[in-house]
Amino acid sequence: MSATWMQTARRLLPRLARLSREIRPTFHLGSVNELSVGRLRDLDVEAVLWDVDGTLMAHHAGRVDPALAAGFEDLLGAPGLRHAIVSNCQEARFAELGEIFPAIPVMLGYETGAGAAFRVRRGPAESWRGPGAAAASSAGGRAPGDLRPIRKPSGRLVRAALEELDFADRPQAALMVGDQYFTDIASANLAGVRSVKVPTLHRASFPAPVRSSQRLEAVLYRLKYGLPRPGGA
Repeated sequence: MSATWMQTARRLLPRLARLSREIRPTFHLGSVNELSVGRLRDLDVEAVLWDVDGTLMAHHAGRVDPALAAGFEDLLGAPGLRHAIVSNCQEARFAELGEIFPAIPVMLGYETGAGAAFRVRRGPAESWRGPGAAAASSAGGRAPGDLRPIRKPSGRLVRAALEELDFADRPQAALMVGDQYFTDIASANLAGVRSVKVPTLHRASFPAPVRSSQRLEAVLYRLKYGLPRPGGA
């Protein structure tokens, strides 16, 4: 069973009732390809925060899904539009994402005895931010002892990404894009950021516990809010 999934589940389950109030996205879209540069400009979006696995590619794939690649590259190249990746990945995947997305900061978070620390990877280069940065960097990001991963759902992780992009004082100009209600969408809502929910790509590529949780969250969403409306919540 995936260590990432277990860590996320332990964080999510005690907060399930409260988080169920934070899972409504700003929009449902049928594909990332519907997020054109023009549409983002119409929405006054200047920063896009991305989930990766299930949103841009299959689980732990090595590149953006070919069906999305051209549109995604257009977004990356759009003048005035900034990007970051907010991930729940483990250390090995963190390094992989730095190689796959060398021009985009990839964010991970940790709890330390000195406070939260956020690890940023841009290609091969790494940096740290937050009050616990010194403690976390001295541990090499291996999360020993009191250095515990911060997993989505987390408003702090999203806010750290906004700080990295110099949008901390303008969360309304950012948009979170993800495929899961209780991690991606809840994180955006907790941080006061607009969000887009897209269908999970290549669901069969995910471990069985993750597929089960995806089905469960879809049921819970429909019970609370009804059927998702394309282009709406």
